[in-house]
This record gives sequence, structure tokens and C-alpha cells, in this order.
Amino acid sequence: MEPASELERLATRRGLLALGLPLAVSLGLGFFLHYVNRTFLSWYSPDALAAGLPAGMMAWTVQSFFIMAAGYLGTFAAQHLGAGEPDECGAMVWPMVWLSAAAGAVTLALVPARHLLAALFGAEPVVADGIAHLLGWYLAETGLVVLAGGISGFAGGIGRTGLVMGMAAVGCAVSIALNHWLIFGGLGVPALGIAGAGLATVGTAGAMAAAWAAWLWGPAIRTRFGTWRNRNADPARIRRFCRYALPKGATEVLEMVSFLAFFAAVTRLGSRELAAANLAFSTYLMALVPVIGFCSGVSLAVGRTLGAGRPDLARKAVRSGLSLLLPALLLIAAPFVLTPDLLLAPAVRIDPADPAADAAAWGRILDLARPVMVCLAFLAVADGLQFLWRFAIQGAGDTRWPLVVLVLTAAFGLALPTWVLVVGFSESLGRERTLVWCYGIMAAYTALVAVLMAWRYHSGPWARMSVREG
Repeated sequence: MEPASELERLATRRGLLALGLPLAVSLGLGFFLHYVNRTFLSWYSPDALAAGLPAGMMAWTVQSFFIMAAGYLGTFAAQHLGAGEPDECGAMVWPMVWLSAAAGAVTLALVPARHLLAALFGAEPVVADGIAHLLGWYLAETGLVVLAGGISGFAGGIGRTGLVMGMAAVGCAVSIALNHWLIFGGLGVPALGIAGAGLATVGTAGAMAAAWAAWLWGPAIRTRFGTWRNRNADPARIRRFCRYALPKGATEVLEMVSFLAFFAAVTRLGSRELAAANLAFSTYLMALVPVIGFCSGVSLAVGRTLGAGRPDLARKAVRSGLSLLLPALLLIAAPFVLTPDLLLAPAVRIDPADPAADAAAWGRILDLARPVMVCLAFLAVADGLQFLWRFAIQGAGDTRWPLVVLVLTAAFGLALPTWVLVVGFSESLGRERTLVWCYGIMAAYTALVAVLMAWRYHSGPWARMSVREG
């Protein structure tokens, strides 16, 4: 069992910052990477840019289940480490390895169907061909990405979040360099465009999986945790891993499907309204991603302290996390209300060929985006709080209850009301007011989820749960 002093440190603000801030930076780097790579595609051609986002969304819909489930290895590692069971930490790596292999097999089997999947977007032929091409590469990398994500989760679970941040920075640099080189050409390689972006993605995934594998099965970790000598295909361990990890992965996928349904409804309002929604929501995501990373740190602290049989310290860790998170959320939300134009300005690009007309068009988009930003300010606070409480109970092993709650509330509290509003009332309300009401629905949905997660945290059985059992 871990020393009491180390566990008590984890439950403090300083301990949580040491654990959670590197994870916040890691997720922020991932978001930045996708932004830069989309920018490269936009520089190459508008068609390449148009293909990039749908291909990424389709691939993530398939990949996210496996990636999130594999990353839940961090909770197993945290609880077994807290309980003083380092060999079991190493043994539980292997169910994740088999999940990674299964993910690779499933997604490789989908590669021949990439053109059929791309056709679902109804894009123009040249864009549809680009989507299919890029989607094939994204599907091919899945097994490698899942393996790297699972090992990264293990590193976080044993407290090596600084390593997670460092590897994320290296991966970001490698991916940006490869994408620029292969998309635009150089050093004797011709410009490959979308094919180059796909090759760079697979190359980065392979390099990162190899680097993480070298660390996991290197001498230091192999000796301390037995990651190689405890290799196994034990059905009991695989069942235990799946019992807790698969609901975690399913939660992310099904919630994402509901968000896709929400944005599909917003798309029906018109191009200006969609541009304003995308502009505001992209800004929101940039602010929220580090919050998710920090809450992941709280989840790991809960796992470590519960593994040591100290639910009192687990509760203290969540209280410490809340005391750090709430002021940060209010600081994030304030400029969304007070200075929205300042946040939106970096995305505004005026065409020098016709600056007056372009400025007027952007002005109309900004007029639509400002009230959406106010809704997103409330959303930011509610979303941050629901992530804190959701990740806290998931860190204990309570993964099925959030799955049921999020699926039901996302379907009937977000997707369905938004479609009813857009289809049934947009004509009478007007498209501009309908857009604001759509984001009002999203804010109300998120507040409801936050209340339900808080209720589960304060009254649920999470403090008596353990992924070490079952």
C-alpha cells in the first residue's frame, strides 16, 4: 500500500495540480495539433480542407470507443498501485493490449468500405473521394493509436503525467513536421496532399506506439510492474477490464452521436448561422479541453486513494479539485460574456480583394455569434462541473451509471428538443433566434447532467466501489 503521506499529498491542491496540469497541457496539445493539420489542408486546397473534418469525425466516431476504453487502464493502474499491487498493475496492461489488437482488426476490416462510409456525407464527388482516401488512413492507424492511448493511461495511473505531457509534445512536433513535409512535399518527395496527410498520421501513430511500447516494456517499468513477466490472456482479467472500461468507451461514442445530431439540426438553419455556431463552439472547445485534462487528474487521484482504502482522501481530492476548478471556470466564462469579439477575432479573415464586402459578411456572422457566446459561458461552468463529478465517480469504477444517464439525457434533453425546435419553430421564431435557443437547450442539458452527476457523487455508491473486484 502506498505511504499515507503520498496519498495525503495527492488529495491537496498542490498534489492535484502536479497530477492534473500535465494532462491538461497534453489534451491542449492534441487540440492544437488538429488545428494546425487542418490549417495545412486548407493551405493545400479548399477540397482537402472540406474532406478533412468529415473524415476525422467519421474516424473518431469509430475510434473513440476503443481509445476511451483503453485509456481507462489508468484507473486500474491507479487503484492497484494505491493498494500496493504493482504486479497486478502490469498484469492489467494485457487486456488493453488485446483490446488494441481487436480495434485494429475491426477498423482494418472497415477500410474497404471507406467509399461507402464517405458517401453518407453526401459531398461533391471530389470531396467525397478525399474523405474516403483520408478515412482509410485514419482507420488504418486505429490499433496503433489505441495501444498508445492505453499505455499513456497506464503512465498517468502510476503518476507519470509529466511523461504523458512530454510524449504528447513530441508526438505533436513529429506530426506537424510530417504533415507539412508530406502534404506540400520537399527533400525529393512530391506534394502528396490528402495522401500525405494520411501517411503522416499513420507514421506518427506508429512512432508514438513504438515509443510508448519501449517505455512500457523497458527495463525500469518491466522490473517494477512486471509488464512482461505478467503477460496473460486471463479470461477473468479480460472480463473485469471490459466490465468497467467498455461502458466508459460507449459513453463517449453515444454522447458524440447525440452532439452530431445537434449540429445536424443547426446545419438546417443556414450557412451564416452554421458559420457563427462553428466559430463560437470552436472557441469554446479551445477553452474546455484543458479542463477535461485536469478533471482526468482528479479521477486518477480518486482511483489511487480508493485503492488504498481511503475514501475520505478521495472526497478530499474532489473538494480540492472543485476549489481549483470553479474559479478557473468563472474566469473562462467571463470573456465569453464581456469580450466575445476579442475571443472570436483570431478566426476572422478579411479578403483583401474585397475588404468592405468581406468585413460586412463577417460582421453579420459575429452578430449571430455573440449571443451564442453568452450561452456558452453558462455551458462552460456546467460542463466543467459535470466533468469533475463524472470523472470522480468513474475513477472509482462507476462507469455504467454515467453511460445510462448521458445516453438518455443527450437523446431526450439535447438532440430531440433541438430537432423539434428547428423543424417545428424556426420559421416562426426566425433563424437567428432559433440558433440562440438551440444553444440555450445545450446549456440547459449540460446543467441537468451536472446536477445528476453531482447527485450521484454525493449519494451514490462510488466510495464503496473498486475496479480491483468483479
